[in-house]
Amino acid sequence: MLEQLVFAAGAAATEGGAHGGGGHNITGHLFEIFILILATQIVGWIFQRMKQPAVIGELLAGVIVGPALLGWVAEGDLLYFISELGAIFLLFMVGLETRLQDILKVGKEAFVVAVLGAILPFLGGYYFGLYAGFNQVASLFLGAALVATSVGITARVMQELDVLSRPYSRIILGAAVIDDIEGLIVLAIVSGIAATGTVETAGIVQLVVISFLFVGAAMALVPLVRRIPIDRLPFQSPLGLSIAFGLGMATLASFIGLAPIVGAFMAGMVMAELREEHDLEKPVHAIESFLAPIFFAYMGVQLDLAALGSREVLVAGIIVSLIAIGGKLVAMFGALSQGIRNALVVGVGMVPRGEVGLIVASIGLSRGAVDEKEFAIVIFMVVATTIIAPLSLRPLVAWADPEVGRPESG
Repeated sequence: MLEQLVFAAGAAATEGGAHGGGGHNITGHLFEIFILILATQIVGWIFQRMKQPAVIGELLAGVIVGPALLGWVAEGDLLYFISELGAIFLLFMVGLETRLQDILKVGKEAFVVAVLGAILPFLGGYYFGLYAGFNQVASLFLGAALVATSVGITARVMQELDVLSRPYSRIILGAAVIDDIEGLIVLAIVSGIAATGTVETAGIVQLVVISFLFVGAAMALVPLVRRIPIDRLPFQSPLGLSIAFGLGMATLASFIGLAPIVGAFMAGMVMAELREEHDLEKPVHAIESFLAPIFFAYMGVQLDLAALGSREVLVAGIIVSLIAIGGKLVAMFGALSQGIRNALVVGVGMVPRGEVGLIVASIGLSRGAVDEKEFAIVIFMVVATTIIAPLSLRPLVAWADPEVGRPESG
């Protein structure tokens, strides 16, 4: 029976890839989701018992049931969409727990952290690529893969530790929004060079303007939302309105080229102004608790461990990972106003590249800008930064913030 279910799941994944995820193999799709949820719950629980972040267990669960080991779950459009929905609800929930005025209090620090954390890793990756013998375009893609931060991983750890209200968490979240815009700009430039050999300045300027208009418009909504009579609007409940708004903002962000999670986070900050009048956090957290583990597990499903086997890839992967980590750690100097310990938390919190690095590398591979070896090096870096950051954050936060874990904390 298990073999039949695994076969059905494989057929569902194949069908989803061929037909945009619109297949009719309900049994196969349900089996994959069931396996992912069951695996994340068990392995995540084991890691919690070991006093380690559950997100590492969820990632490992994806590796175990994915093509790398058991092969019970395969990549497919439907699972990819569900996983992205998990990331969207995770950042929407984080936004609900974050007030705009708190982000603005650390706005200068967040900006400096974001700029330093983009420039240094990009230059480090680019020049290492040239030194290692990559061509210029491949070196540019390597640098681009090191720019952005996968804030979902850090946000999940901070959520587990109940420190999202701390200034260092706000700096990380604010810097991550700016990081995404920076990453979008760098990716657009590098992709343009790969496709045509030139940079379309007008297109880049348009991206920058639209991105900042989007973020600015969301921020402008925050003081206005309290004046809107939510109960009088034609919606069944404030919760339904909030979810629709969150998904709408995520859609709009995706449409203009930003990551959907940026739109979800901004929407959460807007709706955070209503959380005192309406109970939004508990039901949204329930949805996020179901979907977010699928997002992290699917990242594990996508990891091709076989590609990391060669000595050349391992050596280059370690060096690139050190560049990726060092570039973000140097960015901590933008947060020194919070004290050296909190600044170090910020630096480590910006380290994970996660799905962002995978996306950049995949674009480079699909356009022929990077080869399989160069792609594998980026995969190694993604795995290393995705695992090292959450493992380091828990003891680091406890060292920097002694109140964490006490009954009165939070």
